[in-house]
Amino acid sequence: MKFLKGSIIFIILAGVVSIIWYGSYENDMKKLEDGLRTYLTVEKGLNENDIISITARRSKMPKYPVVMKLKDDPQEYVYTYRGEQWVQLTPDPHS
Repeated sequence: MKFLKGSIIFIILAGVVSIIWYGSYENDMKKLEDGLRTYLTVEKGLNENDIISITARRSKMPKYPVVMKLKDDPQEYVYTYRGEQWVQLTPDPHS
């Protein structure tokens, strides 16, 4: 009986920790998406209506790629937030 109670408590705690971790992860991804949207519209001068989507993707830390798609451009633009600034990864902005 004691083993059953311990197992139930462990399962409940594991579930609560998983929910908290997932909520934190989703919050971090939302912050990255909002940050890139602000950067593109304020600093780069893009019209928000020209942006179809901005999606943060799971990846190896510490750089989470954030993908942006524009209305009239089939190309995906990938950015990451590094050292207090946004860096464009693809397509290479220097080529």
